[in-house]
Amino acid sequence: MDLENPPLAQGRDQLELALERELEAGERVRWKGRGMLQEALTRFALYLFAIPWTAFALFWTAMAWSATGAMDENAGFLSYAFPLFGLPFIAVGIFMLATPFLAMFKARKTLFAVTDQRLLRITITGLLETESIPANRIGSLTRKEARDGSGSLTIAVGVGRDSDGDKRTETFVIGKVADVMGAESAVKRLLNQGRRESAG
Repeated sequence: MDLENPPLAQGRDQLELALERELEAGERVRWKGRGMLQEALTRFALYLFAIPWTAFALFWTAMAWSATGAMDENAGFLSYAFPLFGLPFIAVGIFMLATPFLAMFKARKTLFAVTDQRLLRITITGLLETESIPANRIGSLTRKEARDGSGSLTIAVGVGRDSDGDKRTETFVIGKVADVMGAESAVKRLLNQGRRESAG
């Protein structure tokens, strides 16, 4: 396959069209890959915590609700409002249960690309969201690869500070994608190109 001019997916879907629109004049795509559902599926491990959390929150709220039914008419307003304290915990439980599905939806709507000028991540989830990292910000690379060649590539792109003022490495993550080694090769090529241009 020609990595300099990769074919567009049949049907020219929204992600492909968005990538085409993002490219500058003369900019060429050296590698591209879509997010994989397998990464999102690992988030179902959260259910080990989310299910008992939500079940207990529902049980507690139901018990508190039934207890208010046994109160006499002279009970204060706060006594009747007591079961409402369980609602935020139920909401947190529902959010945790929904998280893997949200991740699956986002993975299917994300396209990563390495061009001859920068790194790109394009996500369409109702709104178009793009992240672009120029070649001169690329630092160290960390590749995690499964037996089937899929995996993720973590790229250091700068140093920032957290809320405590401590230094932290800012990263750009490609993954999980089907051809992580192809992504790494394209990024290394871009990195070497930038070094040659700096030396020249």
